[in-house]
Amino acid sequence: MIGPAHQAMLRRFWYPLPRHFGIGVTAASEAEARALAESTMEELGIQGILGPVVADVDVSSLDAGHVLPNIGPPAVRGVWYPIRNI
Repeated sequence: MIGPAHQAMLRRFWYPLPRHFGIGVTAASEAEARALAESTMEELGIQGILGPVVADVDVSSLDAGHVLPNIGPPAVRGVWYPIRNI
């Protein structure tokens, strides 16, 4: 089980995508987050380049009509939008 100390080291990252909402990732580093986001893009067949990262994103600032109702738990490591971490 992952303890609270490990959870505190995780950060939320948001990668905007042209013609898509973006990819939300929780990871220990920006490099890990980018690798997870790029893997998700490949898995889903999303073409394009990740936009500039928004580190420590406040998820409440994301699209309330589509992104927020469709996210996984942003406190859990992995891709939470689109949901891949549960």
